[in-house]
Amino acid sequence: MTDSVQLVVSVAGSRDTGSDPDIQGLENFAVRPGGTSSRIEFINGRMSSGIEYTYFIQPQKVGSFTIGPASVQIGGKTYSSNRSTLKVVRPAADQSDDRGPIFLEAELSKTSMYVEEQAIYTLKLYLRKNVKDIRLDLPEKENLSFKQLAKPAEYRSNRRGREYNVLEVRYAVVPSKPGAYSVEPARMSMTVLEPRSRSGRSPLGDPFFKDPFSAFTTGRPLTVAGPALQLDVRPLPEAGKPPDFSGLVGSFNMWSKLDPVSLKTGESATLTVSVSGRGNVNRIPDLKIPELDHIKIYADQPVLESTQDSEGLRGSKTMKWALVPEKGGRLEVPPVAVSYFDTQNHAYKTLRSSGYTLSVLRGKEEKIEIAAAGAAATNGEGAVKHAVEELGRDIFPVHAAMQDFGTTKRLQLEGWLLTAMFALPFIIYLGTLCGFKLRRSTATGQADINAKKAARRFYKQYGRGGLAAGELLELIRDYLNNRFGVSYGSLIPAEAATILMDGGVGADTAEKLRACMQRCEDAVYSGKGDEVVHPGEDLVQLIKKIEKERR
Repeated sequence: MTDSVQLVVSVAGSRDTGSDPDIQGLENFAVRPGGTSSRIEFINGRMSSGIEYTYFIQPQKVGSFTIGPASVQIGGKTYSSNRSTLKVVRPAADQSDDRGPIFLEAELSKTSMYVEEQAIYTLKLYLRKNVKDIRLDLPEKENLSFKQLAKPAEYRSNRRGREYNVLEVRYAVVPSKPGAYSVEPARMSMTVLEPRSRSGRSPLGDPFFKDPFSAFTTGRPLTVAGPALQLDVRPLPEAGKPPDFSGLVGSFNMWSKLDPVSLKTGESATLTVSVSGRGNVNRIPDLKIPELDHIKIYADQPVLESTQDSEGLRGSKTMKWALVPEKGGRLEVPPVAVSYFDTQNHAYKTLRSSGYTLSVLRGKEEKIEIAAAGAAATNGEGAVKHAVEELGRDIFPVHAAMQDFGTTKRLQLEGWLLTAMFALPFIIYLGTLCGFKLRRSTATGQADINAKKAARRFYKQYGRGGLAAGELLELIRDYLNNRFGVSYGSLIPAEAATILMDGGVGADTAEKLRACMQRCEDAVYSGKGDEVVHPGEDLVQLIKKIEKERR
């Protein structure tokens, strides 16, 4: 099975057959042409011509086969050859110390394994001759998948006192169903370069992947095969299988992080969980966080990365969530879990992330409520009013009338000055009061102007189109702040609906705007804030309706 046989078809009497010969009996062989050669001979003064066709055939199964006849057509007449019989047997189990200048070895890292577990299938091509055009044919077996690991390795090795160049290729073998498998021999086909001289000396000093054609004139095709291997695949045990088991098999670990752990209501924290390891990484499930009280959850798209090295397949899956607290205090974030079958310990295991506590500070809205509650407590029924009491009199005499000071001109002048001094603070007070009223009137007028312009600014910016989710959300917030005279930095949809209804807008209209803001906010917290989002409503008509109901 591992030999390559040279087949020669000789035609005498003609140097031109018009086409290649038709050879019978080659259905169970791999055939590679070896070229043609013509000849002219003079025997006893007579000229004789001919042509030879050379082929190299590699058997694909054991048995006894009849090769031929070969036939050609010359001058409208068909000429046929003899037949030859070829017997093909498997290689002997006990190889001798000298296995020849070229041979192939194959091995499995384990012969007994579980479904979805990976084994390493290693092929080593040993060479003591220069070759080129190497081609590999892997065995094909249903329910067995082969995936190449890294690049082929090239090195030199000493085997039973002989130096070889070695080409090593590794594959990960993953079975999808249990059972007993017979892995048929892998084959490597190549062209063996023959030296120009017939001295028998082989230029081993040259690397076999360089083509020193100056030292070689002909090439002989050759195919070598490795041994057949047996593989026993067991099903995963039912005992102890977790309910959430997704078929993940191998060796894995989990890493998690929450950042930040302290924030204000309306802000977001990011929870990151990564599952990594070696095995069938494509089976890592998408983890889910249960519903949490007073926390909104926005899931990001999971990211799966897989690589391979000389030891097999490995990879990771990273999942992220945006957590937006709606209430102040200490909020608990429970751990998430994933189960897998550990092939090293032959048992199921469950990985759990860390549990976290979010420290949430009160937002602006809650501070206002607390301040209002404190003011109410100060002015409540518990306040006691006391009557005004006279505690004593000034040590200087109290003058109750102007005549007490006399009626001289000097005293009259001083009286006018005294009157002016008493009147001056009152005049200053009146001027200041008028100034405040004028400023307040101006500020109120400016606020009214801003409110009237809020809708026009919204129509102008929205009409440009192409707004991303984050930009549209900020545009709606700016409109509400200017239109209703508020200054919320991070206005959430529920607060927007409350502001609208407090301003006289109908509940149905307020709910429609709240839904539009919610769609935009969902896109922002799920990592799609830079993408264009459809708000679900005609925002221009919706703002016009708000303006109409506001009046």
